[in-house]
Amino acid sequence: MSAQIKGVESLQCEYVVPNNDTPQLPRWSDTHIERPALIITPKTEKDVKDAIRVAKENKLTIVAAGGGHGTFVSVDSASLYLDMKLFKTIVLNKDEGTVKVGGGVLVGEVLKTLAEEGYYTPIPNSDAVGFVGSMLGGGNSAQIGLHGWMVDNMVSFRLVTASGDVVEVDSSSRGKGQVLFNVLSGAGHGLGVVTELTVSAFPLSSLNMEDNKIWTRSLIFPAPALGVAIKAFLDLSNPPVEGYMSLAFARSPPGTPAAGSPIIILGYQYFGPAEQAEKATALLFHDDIVSKTVVANTELLPFENVNAKMNIYNSHHGHKTIASCRLHKTTAEAIKAGFEKWRIATENYPDAQQSGLIISAYNIDKTSAIKDEKFVEGRDRNINAFMVMVAKEDKTREAFGPILDDVIAGFRKSDEGMVPRSFPNNLRPGKDLSDMYDTERLEVLRDVKKTWDADGVFWSPYSKTV
Repeated sequence: MSAQIKGVESLQCEYVVPNNDTPQLPRWSDTHIERPALIITPKTEKDVKDAIRVAKENKLTIVAAGGGHGTFVSVDSASLYLDMKLFKTIVLNKDEGTVKVGGGVLVGEVLKTLAEEGYYTPIPNSDAVGFVGSMLGGGNSAQIGLHGWMVDNMVSFRLVTASGDVVEVDSSSRGKGQVLFNVLSGAGHGLGVVTELTVSAFPLSSLNMEDNKIWTRSLIFPAPALGVAIKAFLDLSNPPVEGYMSLAFARSPPGTPAAGSPIIILGYQYFGPAEQAEKATALLFHDDIVSKTVVANTELLPFENVNAKMNIYNSHHGHKTIASCRLHKTTAEAIKAGFEKWRIATENYPDAQQSGLIISAYNIDKTSAIKDEKFVEGRDRNINAFMVMVAKEDKTREAFGPILDDVIAGFRKSDEGMVPRSFPNNLRPGKDLSDMYDTERLEVLRDVKKTWDADGVFWSPYSKTV
């Protein structure tokens, strides 16, 4: 079989030419995933260069994979799947306040390694996603109030380009290097293989948290208390810079007293002193709210466990996708309508009961004040809505497409007058890229793609229909 693919005999790293007995790729979702023509697991940048040469020689399109969570990325028989799992560099430089992260490092690995050293850097809410991949999509983080988007803390990228050159770009780069740095900071998919990046890192002690632990408040409500939960969320939806709030709809897990029933989880994280947190969230201790809950607790959470409650969404395989929107405002009516659509969908399709709907709110003072050319849109929007579909059956996946669209459309209707915006890492196959960027910005992305990868060696959402 390998004889059909030219040049593989010169590879100095592990590779597989898949056949019917080859295990399925270990990706978060099995949707739009077929057997690639070739799987290469590089150990060095030379291996990456060799993989690029093989891809060109065989007219294959490279899909570089870190955490394997890009549900919008298709893999098929014309793909060379570049598994970056061996690029595990994590090097903290306390003197410079930076950390170097390899192209195969997962978010949870960065989180735990830095926390052990008394440091942190902004991260998304899943330990299982690739750190580089989340950065290439801009990087939404619970620490956005303090530090802006993840890419606002970017120092430099190191990547292997389609020509086989190793390029390093940072904020001081000029000409086409400067444009590349800005595009990688938010819309960086398909421009090269990022082998390493460097971001700012901060001492946990700078947050002045008790024992370096995050102050958290969690309230769980039954469905009849939906109105109370929504009002509390909206009343606190403009938190201080240290605060991050979420309102999540889920079904009570197996083994709980009301297993399978809809529940509402109101959560607040405060990355600062506990006494300030209690003042900022005084509303969440009022008897008229707490009396409507089934669970109400306050705890100090070790920083390395900040994403632990999202681990239920980390398992690979099955069908998964995310629909999201970023909003300037929302209403109680829009949230109630979203809840009802989610409730009906997860009731009608039992294999999708793990699906959830999450609305979050944060402070935008820091991020809205940043004026640069990085590819982060809508910095003045402080509310996000995500619906995560988790399903087993094809018919459920197909049915959920219009449901996801309907939920997002409902939230956008409540944000009347605002141009639709979503997250690049939440792209869905067949969706309009104008949800991410305006026409002018999309032209810049396509021009940068032509500059650095004119022959389309790397899969990209900006050079063909997703």
